[in-house]
Amino acid sequence: MAPDVLLALVEAGVVLWVEAGRLRFRAPEGVLGEELRTRAAACRGALLVLVKAGAVLPADPAQWPEEATANREERAAIMEFDGRLPRDVAEREAERCVRLEHARAFVARAALRSAP
Repeated sequence: MAPDVLLALVEAGVVLWVEAGRLRFRAPEGVLGEELRTRAAACRGALLVLVKAGAVLPADPAQWPEEATANREERAAIMEFDGRLPRDVAEREAERCVRLEHARAFVARAALRSAP
């Protein structure tokens, strides 16, 4: 359940991190509907464990690994020039996509490790 909620949050553009042992987040206005909030609250402890384990990229993109940063920059450029998106929109969407790709890969690796 928690991995599915984590992916739903990240896909919606929610950025998660741990601060002083507590789960923190920031989200674009309007993306956290009541249903997603309820699901997240129900598995808050498991979400905290996942975030601590590296399921999400750091909240500050300046702390991302070089590969993730390069991926974000490339995606933003493609979205801006080929997709004709304004630069700020392209950068936000590219960041969301790279965060989601990272979280999906983490969840998939974890599922493989726990498979019988």
